[in-house]
Amino acid sequence: MSSQPSEPDIERLQLRKFQEGDPEALGWLRTRFNPVLMNILVARGATAIEAEELLADMWGDCVPGSEDRPSLLDKFSNQCPLQNWLATVATRRWIDLKRRQNRRREAAPSGSEDTDVFARMESPPAMPTEHHLITLLRDSLRAAFDHCPAGDMLMLRLVYLHGISQREVGRMWGWHESKISRRLSEAMKNIETHTLRCLQEKDPWLKLAWQDFLDLCQTHQIGFL
Repeated sequence: MSSQPSEPDIERLQLRKFQEGDPEALGWLRTRFNPVLMNILVARGATAIEAEELLADMWGDCVPGSEDRPSLLDKFSNQCPLQNWLATVATRRWIDLKRRQNRRREAAPSGSEDTDVFARMESPPAMPTEHHLITLLRDSLRAAFDHCPAGDMLMLRLVYLHGISQREVGRMWGWHESKISRRLSEAMKNIETHTLRCLQEKDPWLKLAWQDFLDLCQTHQIGFL
């Protein structure tokens, strides 16, 4: 008696059928993964409308257009579950959306009469769906700070928070300025490493580069030091 194929086996089969030219297979994949991806994006802090539009664009990019625009799914390397890969792609697109929105707000002239009335309205408070992401970012950063030696944290605060020059900090420590610079760079790198490691342990689906993490902290006004 033959055993039933597992979900991952069915997903791989449908992906292979799509890559071989079966357009119905993409519909199967979308039906299978879209609800899960919606929940993931909303949990990250996206609104339902943002999530729907991002996912619609993502599935649209999965349809091959020409030799110059192959299917997004051609980039999938089979080194992780397809759902995890799609979740990472969708999350990065949401981060890019937030980054573009921040840049537009920063570039908009203050007090301009031509500014859209909606752009002048105060931003609404964070929705409950954002709390998971905000807590995840804050807890990961706090864990990295807890791992950082007290002397390094003091040095970071003096330089980056209070604006004291590295030369002056060097006089306090009795070190050359170049040693202070190296110590600060090492401390920042260690914070980066431990933050991303903690983030990955808490949520394996959220694979962020350091700049993405910093952009999200800026978006949600999470202090760094």
